[in-house]
Amino acid sequence: LWSLQELTVFLVVLVLLYFLTSWLLRRSKLIELATGIIGLSAIFLAGYLNTLIKNEALRPDALIQNKFVILAYRVKLISPNEEKELSRKRTGLVQAVRTTFGWQPTTGKVNLYWPKKEPIATLDYGDILLVRGQPQKLLGPQNPHEFDLKRFLSLRNIYHQHYILPDTWSLLEKSKDRGLLFHANRARSWSTRIITEFVPAPREQAIVMAFVLGVTDGIDDELRQAYAATGAMHALAVSGLHVSILYGLLLFFFRPLSRSAGGRWIIALVSLFALWSYAFITGLSPSVLRAVTMFSFVAIARPVERTSNIYNTLAASAFFLLIYDPYFILSVGFQLSYLAVLGIVLLQRPLYNLWEPKSGLVDRLWQISCVSMAAQIATFALGMLYFHQFPLYFLISNFFVIPGSFVILIGGVLLLIISPFSWLASLLGLVLQVFVKVLNSILFWTEDLPLSVIGNIHLSLVQCGCLMGLTCGLIILFHTRKFYWVLMMSALTLVFSIECWSRLVRLQNASDFTIYRVQGHSMLEWTEKGHAFFIADSALLNDHSGIRYHILPNRLAKGILTDHSLPERYFNSSRGLRFYSLAGKTFLLIQSRDYELPETVTVDYLVISRNAVGSLKKLVNHVNFGCLVFDSSNSLRYCARLESEAQALQKDCYSVLKEGAFIVNL
Repeated sequence: LWSLQELTVFLVVLVLLYFLTSWLLRRSKLIELATGIIGLSAIFLAGYLNTLIKNEALRPDALIQNKFVILAYRVKLISPNEEKELSRKRTGLVQAVRTTFGWQPTTGKVNLYWPKKEPIATLDYGDILLVRGQPQKLLGPQNPHEFDLKRFLSLRNIYHQHYILPDTWSLLEKSKDRGLLFHANRARSWSTRIITEFVPAPREQAIVMAFVLGVTDGIDDELRQAYAATGAMHALAVSGLHVSILYGLLLFFFRPLSRSAGGRWIIALVSLFALWSYAFITGLSPSVLRAVTMFSFVAIARPVERTSNIYNTLAASAFFLLIYDPYFILSVGFQLSYLAVLGIVLLQRPLYNLWEPKSGLVDRLWQISCVSMAAQIATFALGMLYFHQFPLYFLISNFFVIPGSFVILIGGVLLLIISPFSWLASLLGLVLQVFVKVLNSILFWTEDLPLSVIGNIHLSLVQCGCLMGLTCGLIILFHTRKFYWVLMMSALTLVFSIECWSRLVRLQNASDFTIYRVQGHSMLEWTEKGHAFFIADSALLNDHSGIRYHILPNRLAKGILTDHSLPERYFNSSRGLRFYSLAGKTFLLIQSRDYELPETVTVDYLVISRNAVGSLKKLVNHVNFGCLVFDSSNSLRYCARLESEAQALQKDCYSVLKEGAFIVNL
């Protein structure tokens, strides 16, 4: 790879070559072709350079480059407090680390987790802490097709995490950084306290927090699933919908000023101030910044509408956002936001023109439907790729969610404004609480309708690309009426069909046995021809979120349609033992310390659960095994002790808790 200095020199050469070519070929017909190739090459190289510069892992003093044992480190808090189910989370920027060689300047972000009882809610943005211990590098997916949290956080330059024990940290100094982000985080904390005080019901409070501030910590799994299954998930993150509501309201109030050029500029300036003030009270979170930046360009473009169009405006906002952070292009929120807005711009008006309602109320509902359909058409392929489902009743839910977003957002902002008048704020908080409760009830009712959602969808990147290409081709076909777009769509349909057929053939011939890594639990699964047969402890079977996160992605990727507990014909049980015979491979599972060994038995794999075996010395006299596997219900210390025994006996062993899921292809 070339160094940053070499790439910079190459970029300068390309820029000089661009101007030189423009001068030499100023009278030639080749000028557009030559300058276009050189100019686009320079822009591509500039973007690549910017990506490398923004990748903090490449810095020589980066935390991830540290090779020594860290005894303690100095860290600056750079995020607000986030409430998790069992912990509290903050993100910190490491400033220095202490190793056996003393203190060394270091930089790198780390996610910090404290137990719930730790008093960290009073810590401010910019506070500096001393933490004893070593931050752990983030691990990649520990189960097949599991969500890659390491990659997700690396796009934000976060490569480490640390679960902090009590009495291993202390506050070194209060924040001296009283800049914009400090006050923005203070504003967000104040807004959170106001909503918590005046909207006390937990579920309704969580929804108001999400709609107004983009804070989703308090939303439980059942409520989150209801919003996802009804196509209303977009409302839970402050994004283009919420900012467009505020911007539309501003345009409505200042409509009389729009008749003059000076008035249009006043509207633009007031809009910019209002939008960025709203971003400020939400803590300047990335999703809000994206939406506000997008609509800031729209606001500036309106006074010069004779020389601009919405497509150039959207492209300009995306370009500047990617200059600020090129990794936004890989963000799900960024992709869906711009696709949704582009879909609305392209399709909302043509869809609306298909029918002209006579009634004003029906006309308003039809407008909402057209906006919802346009956004859904533009984003459905990516939605199925990322979320593996498609809500069939999104039109019904958006009849209520889009107007509901307007009411909750405006009501929430108004609640913050009138909060000094506690009696009035209490009344408004009660109204908001009742309104949100009704909205939630409607969404739960919609979710319970028959066939409310098509779930368990698995798309490959090729299939997703084909669907997006087909969508674009269909839109362009209606605009241009050119036959070659039909040919292009036919080719994409053929590629999509071939990809589906080849995947089906692969799945029909695939069979494997997987021991999943779910810490504290035992989960073994045999998959074959669209069916999954599992062996699991009851605690995990009742943990629906754990199954959805660790196990369901692998089932979706394998086209699993049904799952069952393993039938008795595949195993024999005796006291504390289970023998399995699957596709010519034999397994012995020991789940309890109260087991009784046979005289002799030979198996391919010996699986130990729940620290069941005290020592291997007695076991090897009765069981001849090829590989020893510890599932994730065992403790790390127990696995380490028996691994040393296995090595002394020259036996292969594998710890699922330490090395990730164990897979045997059958």
